[in-house]
Amino acid sequence: MTTERLVALFKRAYFSVSLDEDGDLCVGTDDIRRVFVIIYEDYKLLRYFALFGLWEKASLESKRAFVNKMNDKFNFVRFSVFEDHPNVLVADYYLPFEEGIPAFQIVSALRLFSRLAYRILREYDEDDLVK
Repeated sequence: MTTERLVALFKRAYFSVSLDEDGDLCVGTDDIRRVFVIIYEDYKLLRYFALFGLWEKASLESKRAFVNKMNDKFNFVRFSVFEDHPNVLVADYYLPFEEGIPAFQIVSALRLFSRLAYRILREYDEDDLVK
């Protein structure tokens, strides 16, 4: 599993693909403009994650309650907010590839992650916390 192979795979699947200033792979999907894809070779995991802005006016407690509500309902996407970055919401998913993985599954997991993260955020953001 290499970044170069993933770039080629996502391009073949008609995603917009770029590398950020740190060399991290960024993939644009229909639902989320930038999904980061990180390879953890030592653990044989791919990590898909996206960052969303949260309004500064909301308390950290209300942001955590929002995240907990989403995490209580859904297990595919994990949502989190951290005390040292309280205005950033992280959505992520880990995909194992230890014994190899079909290209279709890598692309399919990206599409599903993107679609679900976006939909769950929109459905559960009753207090307009997400920018």
